[in-house]
Formats: sequence, C-alpha cells, structure tokens
Amino acid sequence: RKLSLLLQIEMEAITLGGVSMGLGIETNSHNVGWFQETVVEFEIVTAQSPPQVLRVTAESDPDLFYALPHSVGTLGFLVSVTVKMARVKPYVRMHYIMTKSAQQLQETFTKLSEADGDSAAVGVPTQFLEATIFSKHTAVVQCGEMVDAPTTPDGKRMINGINWWWKPFYFRHLQTLLEAGHETYDEIIPLKHYYHRFTRSIFWEIEEMIPFANHPLYRFFWGWMGAPEVSLLKLFQGPVIRKSSVNAHVVQESCMPVRRLEEGLSKFEEWWDIYPLLLFALRTYDRGMRSGFLNPRGRNLCPKKGANWGIWVDLAAYGTPRVVREGGDFDPKTEIRKFEHWTRDVGGWQAYYTDLFCTRKEYRQMFDHTLWELARKRLSATDAFPEPYDKVRPEPGVVDLSAEEAGEEKIVPLIGS
Repeated sequence: RKLSLLLQIEMEAITLGGVSMGLGIETNSHNVGWFQETVVEFEIVTAQSPPQVLRVTAESDPDLFYALPHSVGTLGFLVSVTVKMARVKPYVRMHYIMTKSAQQLQETFTKLSEADGDSAAVGVPTQFLEATIFSKHTAVVQCGEMVDAPTTPDGKRMINGINWWWKPFYFRHLQTLLEAGHETYDEIIPLKHYYHRFTRSIFWEIEEMIPFANHPLYRFFWGWMGAPEVSLLKLFQGPVIRKSSVNAHVVQESCMPVRRLEEGLSKFEEWWDIYPLLLFALRTYDRGMRSGFLNPRGRNLCPKKGANWGIWVDLAAYGTPRVVREGGDFDPKTEIRKFEHWTRDVGGWQAYYTDLFCTRKEYRQMFDHTLWELARKRLSATDAFPEPYDKVRPEPGVVDLSAEEAGEEKIVPLIGS
C-alpha cells in the first residue's frame, strides 16, 4: 500500500512496544521528534484492583499519555499501540555534504535540523538527516528525501543499490566519497536499501567481529548470509564474556543539545577515540511538566520565534577504545561516569539501552520523573512494577556503584540540616 511508519523502525529486532514506551529515534526525528510523537493511543492494563483497561490519548488523559513514553513498562502492561503512518515513494535521493571541521559540522547540522522541513530555505533535502563522522574534523552529512523512480537516463545512472551483498558497506562507501575529495555528492537509493543501509555491517561493528568482512571476496561469496543477529549474540553472551566486553568495548550514546556538538566531539575523542561515530538530530518538545521524562525545562530551544521545541543530537560511539587497541587498560566505570556527568550537565540524556553506570539518584537527575510519579500513584503501580532505573541498570557483576551510592546517602543529612 506504499505505507510505512511515520518514524520508520530500521532494525528488525526492535518492537513497536519498545520504541513507544522506551526510546525510539530515526533519521526524520529532526522533523517529527522522538517515536513517542507518532503515537496516537496507548492501550494499557493497570495494576489497580480490579485491573483496568485504559485507552489513553493526548485528549482523554494528557498527564498519563505523556508519562508513558520512556517509562519502560513501569505504569502498566502495554497491550496495543496506535501510531501514525505515512505514504512512501520507492527511492530516496541523497545529497552528501563533506565537512572538514567540528565547527562546520555543528553549523551545518544546526542549520539543516532547525529548517523545520523547509528544504527550499536551505537548498538541500531535509526529510532525512544524519551524519557519519570519520574523525574529529571530517564527516559526511547525509540529507535525503523520498522521490519517484527516475525516468531520465541521467537519473537512472544515479541509482545505487547500496545494500546488495556484494557492494561495499554503506559507511565505507561514504568514506570513499570523502577521501576522493568531493565537497558534495548526489545519488538515488532504493527505499528498502536506504532503510537497511547499516543492517549488513551492524553500523560498523561487523568489522570488529570479522575484520575482513568488507573484503570484495568475502562480500561476494559470503555477504549474502548477512550479519549475525545482535539479539541472538546477546542471548549466548555469558557473564564472563559480558564483563570482558564492557572492559574492552564501548556502546554509548549521548543526546546533547545541537549547539554542544563541537564540544561533545572533543569529549568523545578524550573518552573513547572511536571512529566512525553516528549522528542523528532529535526534535524535542517543551510541554512543561507534560514533557515527561525528557524535559528541556525551557533550555536549549530553537531560537525561532514561538518555537516550543529544540534540537538535540544523538552522538553514538560503537567500538573498541583507542587505549584498548593500543594494548593499554581501559577503565569503563571512570570514563562512562565522566560521559554521564557531562551529558547531564549540558541538559542532555543518555540512551538507556546502553550500559548505564549512574546511580538511581543520578538517573533521576537526568530524566524528569515528576509526571511519572503522579501517574504511578494514581494507577496503584508502586508495589506492582519496578522503577525505570531498575529495568535499565546493568545486571549484577557488571559495575560496582556501592561507593557512589553510599556517598549519596551521607550527603542527605547535610542537605536537611
């Protein structure tokens, strides 16, 4: 029927329930917002006595409607969700902009993400927006919009089926364009290929598992098998391997205000020195208390007159830190806690599907629980469901936060004295 989700999920293992009650972002989030902005109705079963089946919309119960996103199933059981759909076209016309400094990347991303979908004003397509960062100074900004099938010979020559198994991985394709000296570059990608542009390479993690995975012979003879399923790999990851991976591998994302991106890039190099990095733009609305867990509190909003939204960017690091690559020791607790402190201080949020090394108090400082607490009390959920922190914190044995938690307990009497 030529329909897709308004915010199309691009990884097969992700569920609608997960992105509705948790964290969901895609390359049109700079225009649409987080996945929660596409939800029309939640249907939940509460822990009240007797249990109630509630169909929750922004009109019927706005406080509960805006408390449910990011509550990760701690207010009731989600049994259905109604979301917005959109008409699609068969191709995506991509326009790549090569940036040569962190400042240029920040300025370009700010301009495009705050264009409010007005492609004519900025001269490039703005339906889709992301960037792949190859060093502290170099990146490829990827702008795109859906188009019909090209009919002219020149247009047909621009078609690039990037996801055929024998083709170079998409991020390597972008790197080749950057290294070739292009300032900009245009091509047309089949829609399904675009949606799965990072599937074969698991972004770029496949080369951590199979270093020769992008070799032409490997791609041609074995590339058709695809990448290993991430959820399956995690299923068979025992505690020893899990702990070892934490000590030698990073999967972290900081959702920071767009005007802190240049600083964020310097910090990421200081903490991890991992490349490539992935960059998404996220429209975040300020609805006062009804902002829910992601409450801008009036800060970092778009400077346009009357705007009640701002742009945050999700900067993501996946890979092995430089100190490990060079044979040194990596202290994940120290570095990740530095990362978490900085993210909180600039008014950002950590992606909680990554490893959290913060305490419960620090998690509450990052994510505003005010609306959630009101809904939790009203729905009699306090004794029936855990807190969000209990559902997203690392499993026992990954990190020891007892010293930090004890330090917080000692501070409490001083505050009250």
